Amino acid sequence: MPAALINQSYVKAGEISREIKKGVESRNWEGKTYLEVCDYVEGEARRLGGQPAFPCNVCANETAAHYTAEIDDPKIVSENSLLKVDIGVHVDGYIADTAVTLCYNEDLLDMTEATKAALSEGLKAVKAGARTSEVGRVIDAYARRRGYLPISNLSGHALEQYVVHAGTSVPNVWSPSPAAFKEDKAYAVEPFFTTADGSGMVVEGKSENIYGLVARKNTKDQELNKFLEAVWDKCKSLPFTTRWFQDEFTKQRLGEITAKLMKLKLVRSYPVLVEAKGRPVSQAEHSVAVTATGFVILT
Repeated sequence: MPAALINQSYVKAGEISREIKKGVESRNWEGKTYLEVCDYVEGEARRLGGQPAFPCNVCANETAAHYTAEIDDPKIVSENSLLKVDIGVHVDGYIADTAVTLCYNEDLLDMTEATKAALSEGLKAVKAGARTSEVGRVIDAYARRRGYLPISNLSGHALEQYVVHAGTSVPNVWSPSPAAFKEDKAYAVEPFFTTADGSGMVVEGKSENIYGLVARKNTKDQELNKFLEAVWDKCKSLPFTTRWFQDEFTKQRLGEITAKLMKLKLVRSYPVLVEAKGRPVSQAEHSVAVTATGFVILT
């Protein structure tokens, strides 16, 4: 399908995400703070004409997903780390989701390259009407040929306007799901690999600093109502971080507000996900638009 027939907001979001990813890859982030990485990614999304679709995820070593820098976050990208940078950009709510692994550990270079290669192999199984489980079959088989394990409980996903995870999963292992790719829909394909002595699964860690709006509902607290409206105005239903609201609320109040809203079940959190045995995890990701004749890589 010619690019002109693909939703142009997806196309623009994809172009922006590619530029950001190139910028991330061209820099040496060792010794830099996680906050510097996030500020760069999110700032470039805005500068180039989009908006962050979710807080930039910066996850090192055994941490696979869902960590973003906090306000005044002191964490540093350490030497010999395996750093995943997950980038989301939206234009009018249409999302491009992509990720890159920056490998500063020579012992993990092969796993990093294998994950990228598995993404290319998995994409070959994408076509309208094909079962998403076939992508998982391909990625799983490729991982094991290279001597690694895919993370079985992390997967790619369908993308819809203002929805990052839109129901349909694109697994990294085979599953008996009847779900199939649909023409004119967008999907993220994202293999995660770990070492052969890993568990091949992630579990929830202790921290959580990415949130999502569950419902817009008036409370008896005007400050909570103000925050809910600020989230809706900035993010709609997309994930957010309290960093984005520090001009309007203090760090302490943001912590108290999110805790109250989670107790009221108006906001949910996305806990950090870590490899169950503490083994390193690599990631690669593209977003694609499925067409009548195959697919177009957006990112």
